[in-house]
Parts: sequence; C-alpha cells; structure tokens
Amino acid sequence: MNNDPSIEFINIRKSYGTNTVLDGLNMTVSAREHVVIIGPSGSGKSTILKLLMTLEKPDSGEIIIDGENLWHPARGGQNSEADPAHLRHMRSKVGMVFQHFNLFPHLRVLQNITEAPVRVLAVPRAEANQHARELLDRVGLADKYNAWPAELSGGQKQRVAIARALALQPRIMLFDEITSALDPEIASQVLQLVLDLARQTDMTMLFVTHQMHFARQVADRVVFFDQGKIVEQGTANQVLENPAQARTREFLSNILMAS
Repeated sequence: MNNDPSIEFINIRKSYGTNTVLDGLNMTVSAREHVVIIGPSGSGKSTILKLLMTLEKPDSGEIIIDGENLWHPARGGQNSEADPAHLRHMRSKVGMVFQHFNLFPHLRVLQNITEAPVRVLAVPRAEANQHARELLDRVGLADKYNAWPAELSGGQKQRVAIARALALQPRIMLFDEITSALDPEIASQVLQLVLDLARQTDMTMLFVTHQMHFARQVADRVVFFDQGKIVEQGTANQVLENPAQARTREFLSNILMAS
C-alpha cells in the first residue's frame, strides 16, 4: 500500500436541515488503501461516498482527490468554485456501485456499460464494446451482453453495475451497501467478486457495509462512525475483534444479534 494520500477530507461539515450528518470530518485515505466504513444508520457513512461522487456538496471544508481540490480548484493562485468541466474531470477518477444497482432500464446490458466511456471519456464505440465484453466476462456474465436489466436477477444486476463502474477505469472505487438488496447466498457471491477485485487491482477502495465477515477480509482499515464523527479506527482485528470504545462494542453487539 502506497502511503501517498489519495483522498483527504479536511474539516468537512454536512447537514440536512437541523440534522448534522458530518461534523468536522478529518480523514485521509492512502493510495491503494481499502477502507471499510461502518456505523449505525444516519451516522454519515453513505454521505461520505456521495460527496466524493459530487452527488452532494459539503456545507464547509475541503475534499482533495489526488492533490486536486474537488469543489474549489486553484485558478490563478486562488481557490474558485468548481465548474462543470472540473467536476467531470474529478468524477472520472471515481467509480461507485450503488445499493440498488441504478442501471438504465431502457438500455441493454452492453449499452449500460459503454454509455459513460463513450460519452464521458470519448472512447470509440468499438473499443468500448470490446472492453465491456471483457468486463462482463470478468464478472461472469459474458452471455448477458444483449439482455435488458429487467431480465436479470438482483445479483446479475449488481454484477453489471460493478462492470459499469470499472468501465471508466477509475482510480478510486466506492461501494455503498451493495448487497443489502440481495438474498444471503447471492450476496456472498457478489462480495467474493468484489474481494477478488480488491486483491487483483491497485485501486483505492471505500466500502460502506454491515457485512462484518467481508470487512475482516477486505479492510486495511475499519472506521466506525457515529453521529457524524469518527469514534474509532484501526485494523479490522483492532476495531472488530478488540474495540477500545464502548460505543463500538455496543454497535458490533447489535450487529451480531441481528445477523
């Protein structure tokens, strides 16, 4: 793992009305590091990923990705507001797999994967098609390239969503509770696919999950959030097996009882 920072959150604050979901977040993720974010619902976990994808904007603070300011790029020696071109450039660094797949229902599987590379990266259609077929083979769906999303099972849809995120060849991959809509057996298969990707690539990865067994396998670091703040962080063994904070122990106990 390279210790150069890939992502930096600097005093990030984010609220929805009177509900503060991130309260002065300071966190650095190193290049090629795999960070698992855990915590109760409403603790700010998914908001972190949405900020990186520019689906949400922080109320204050800075986010730096590979040395570039996400929302306030430097121009003429001063920070300015990000324009659409800068945001497109920054989004090209980050891929995300969502909880509910978010496939385009009106596009066949191959088109779902090729649309962004062709439109965002200006990849020639034939090249994008070839890469998409390779990715479908990688996720075990080589024969589904011409299917409609409605013809796929939940597990197959999530595999297509993973292939779609990989098609942009991002430096950073985000996974937001990607198995919560799947039954346990299919969820296990999808998590194994993601674990293989984590082991075979050098991408920086952030995972929001309640799957503690998966977290133990994939994480270089586990970060426990509660009420918009980092309560505890460390290796999977430190946080999941021997947590120092009472709130962490309480959360893990509740997770164990619910599983």
